Amino acid sequence: MAIKIAAILTCFNRREKTVKCLNSLFRAENQYNHSHDSEELCVTVYLTDDACSDGTADAVRGVCKGRELHILQGDGHCYWAGGMRLAWGEALKNQEEFDFFLLLNDDTTIGDNVFDELFATHRYVMKNTGKPGIYSGMISDVNDVTRITYSGSVYVDTSKSQYHKVMPDGKPLKVDITNANILLVPKEIVCHVGIFYKGYIHGGADYDYAMMVARHGYSAFITEKVCGQCEYDHKKGSEVIADFRKMSLRERYRYVNNPVHGDHDYLLFLKRHIPHKYPISWVLRKIRLFVPSLYAEICRMRGLEEYKK
Repeated sequence: MAIKIAAILTCFNRREKTVKCLNSLFRAENQYNHSHDSEELCVTVYLTDDACSDGTADAVRGVCKGRELHILQGDGHCYWAGGMRLAWGEALKNQEEFDFFLLLNDDTTIGDNVFDELFATHRYVMKNTGKPGIYSGMISDVNDVTRITYSGSVYVDTSKSQYHKVMPDGKPLKVDITNANILLVPKEIVCHVGIFYKGYIHGGADYDYAMMVARHGYSAFITEKVCGQCEYDHKKGSEVIADFRKMSLRERYRYVNNPVHGDHDYLLFLKRHIPHKYPISWVLRKIRLFVPSLYAEICRMRGLEEYKK
């Protein structure tokens, strides 16, 4: 039995990491096929080259030689969410051909066990809920497999938009929001939910997708075991404030309007899914811009853990 998967990626000038990601993906595919005589994985790659200047596209063609590969050309301003939508949208033109869509971050190294873990999670969810879900691979630090860097989270206080990361617990776990470093989406869900919401520029689209899936009656789960590695490269809010205090107002303005770490995607997520939090968050983001020290004090008063002295 053939299992056809469309792998969805976007890249921008990270040639070595992109090549490493794809090599690890194909190694995992081969590992699965060698250990499952009755099944054969067939992975087709859809990748957005967002105007890379470091030769990523040529390197990808070399890695994917002899495989089915579709490279979409971006204009250099797709960013992560836009690049993923472009590649995923292209894959949808052959939607009936695929059983699953596998979303990958190109800075993630795929574990040899990834397909065993993802399909085990799929079987677990089908058995316990009677319908498919979306499945996020648990990701560890590159140098410490016990340190979980990306997985999924559950909300503990939506009034503060607070959530905590879920840790391994001996079985697949249901989550409210999830990362798309490794995210397997069955065709049925794509047919009912679609792909990433078009409003996101860079971040937040994966969190949003988990919430969209839930609204349609499906669930997001993380795998039981670690099945990939990726360095955590996001700053804490308190670290951003420390940087803000060293910046001029003009520099802070440029920062909050940069799609990679700006306010747009964060506020859009709140507006769509936690609307009661949107007005105060909009005000707080303006305070953060103009008076970062006051913003930090407000966060401490609200009991946000990372701002406590």
